[in-house]
Amino acid sequence: MGEQRKEIIRIDGIYHCPECGSRRILIRKQCVVYKVEDANSGKQLNPNTLKAQMSNREKAWEYDKASGEGVGCWNYECKKCGWYSEIYTE
Repeated sequence: MGEQRKEIIRIDGIYHCPECGSRRILIRKQCVVYKVEDANSGKQLNPNTLKAQMSNREKAWEYDKASGEGVGCWNYECKKCGWYSEIYTE
């Protein structure tokens, strides 16, 4: 059987590492990024202009506005000791 992971500790709304007690906790979550592709060629299109070219700035903007609503899965990680939780799903 697989190793049993310890659960994240939450005290008064603050997350703590179950291994070292640190409050330096990250949440790694899968977010929804909507992409537009040409159905026949498979080329990615700019969702605003529907042109085939997207600048790095536009790609970064699309990434930054990715929705965290309806996140499919996430896990916690301690920045101090490297501990990480199991993967949680909705």
